[in-house]
Amino acid sequence: MQRRRFLKTSASVGAAAISAPYLILSSKTSAAPAGGIPDVVAVSNGEPAAMVDKALAELGGMTAFVKKGQTVVVKPNASWMRPVENGANTNPELVKRVVEHCMQAGAKKVYLLDHSCNDAAKS
Repeated sequence: MQRRRFLKTSASVGAAAISAPYLILSSKTSAAPAGGIPDVVAVSNGEPAAMVDKALAELGGMTAFVKKGQTVVVKPNASWMRPVENGANTNPELVKRVVEHCMQAGAKKVYLLDHSCNDAAKS
């Protein structure tokens, strides 16, 4: 994976991680042609896993981001010792579904990385 593509993909996943209850994902920076894959999608008012599914489907699936055999890093926001309802951290269901999509796309390994501000085991 090229560094630029990695950074764009990381930014997309980061946007997904911080946008609950809204899920916004971006696949590229240029405008999509009419009838093509959009640059950005926003999904709201749903369950986290279903919103991930819908957003990724609109962007052409996780294979638009992850190729077979790649190692993937997912960086959710999981730094705070707060309940999911507070919205301080990425919903674990959303994170789980993103990882599932990465594996289904053929990722060799998926790492979840974050640096906790509070006790990591409790965050």
